[in-house]
Amino acid sequence: MKKRIFFAAFVLIVSSLAAQRSALVLVDTLSMQVDTLVFHFTTYTPATDAGFAFMTTKPDTLNSNIGLCVVAAFTSKAPEHIVGTSVCNGKILYYPTESESGYCLITSSGVEINPLDTNDRSAITKAVREKGDYFQQMILVNRGKAVPTTIFRNRTTARRALVITASETMLVETDDRIHIDVFTDCLIRMGAIQAIYLDMGSWSEGWYRTSEGQICRIGKNWKSSHLQTNWLVIKKR
Repeated sequence: MKKRIFFAAFVLIVSSLAAQRSALVLVDTLSMQVDTLVFHFTTYTPATDAGFAFMTTKPDTLNSNIGLCVVAAFTSKAPEHIVGTSVCNGKILYYPTESESGYCLITSSGVEINPLDTNDRSAITKAVREKGDYFQQMILVNRGKAVPTTIFRNRTTARRALVITASETMLVETDDRIHIDVFTDCLIRMGAIQAIYLDMGSWSEGWYRTSEGQICRIGKNWKSSHLQTNWLVIKKR
């Protein structure tokens, strides 16, 4: 497959009419076509009484206040730690030799995703002051425009991202093998104004809770999940 296919026009094929409502998460599906290839996506949106949070202790599936759990920031090689600076419920973890191109700030006001300026610590300060959350990752979309990343080169794999549109904040994932440039452009077609990457590959373990309380496992490659250090969740406010 030649690289030019990655920048072909996208066509929205179908969005599922029967979105699944759980107690805390709205789950929906859609597909997009790139040239002759069709990619399938699942979106997870918090219900009105739920929101996103960042955790450094692995969430328990028995905790009914949590409706979804996925991996967030990268985890370093041994000894494992969260890559970059992070804040969980106002408590800071600082690894000054490592950082990414973007950050996600979560407070009672909502979710913010922005490019990282290592000289500006205002978002970290706000997370600590308001007992909020903060983590660093690769920014994919800023102000509706794709932000190039070269870390994956031409590799294709399953992808996840946290996405802010004009009307909502949602998690988007695909189990299809997809180039990062294609994935980013798909997010923009979905209406992404800001988007930040979430770790996948062999760290793709995740789950969500249905309205009946059943746990649905997501992500196909869990090889490294036992080493994971941090998680993004949707939980009851």
